[in-house]
Amino acid sequence: MDRNPQQVPYGYEPPGETTKGTLFVYDSFDLGDEADGPATDGSLGEIGLRLLADWAERRSLSRIALYVPHEETLKRMGVKFPPPMYKREDALQEAVGRLPCAVRLDIDTYERKRKKYTPMDVALRYMAERYESPYFLGLSGAYANRFASYQGFEQWIRQIRLVVAQEGRFEPHPLLVKHESRWNRLGE
Repeated sequence: MDRNPQQVPYGYEPPGETTKGTLFVYDSFDLGDEADGPATDGSLGEIGLRLLADWAERRSLSRIALYVPHEETLKRMGVKFPPPMYKREDALQEAVGRLPCAVRLDIDTYERKRKKYTPMDVALRYMAERYESPYFLGLSGAYANRFASYQGFEQWIRQIRLVVAQEGRFEPHPLLVKHESRWNRLGE
């Protein structure tokens, strides 16, 4: 504890934080190799990550949490033959190193500890308990449509704001169209 007293003028209030909120990025992060080309499961890729990082900087968010799901989770989501989790984490670590971003980037390893299928509801609840609000969920177009088809979508869309990073054509799920005031699209 500092024993030197500090003097401040009467009525002084410390300045509040200028950054707030967390952007959760839920994706397979199958970035693919240069030889393989981009992933075919509809994941974000490096371009989508860059779009989300730029958006988070413009919004002055305090943190971006990158959530890497386990292979069992991806299989149940309909992704055929996902690469092992450790390979996707390593590729993501390299991509984050190349990404120029002023916002703090964290790679969440919750599913590495669980080593089994984790529903998206459980993952979002875990992230909401761990990080500060307000919450934003960054998804690719394919993952946004999958999320909209899940049972808990109606409940979650009221608590978070969806950010869809999709370049080119995007056909939103009917529930996304219904809640179009609760999501933004990047890359138009």
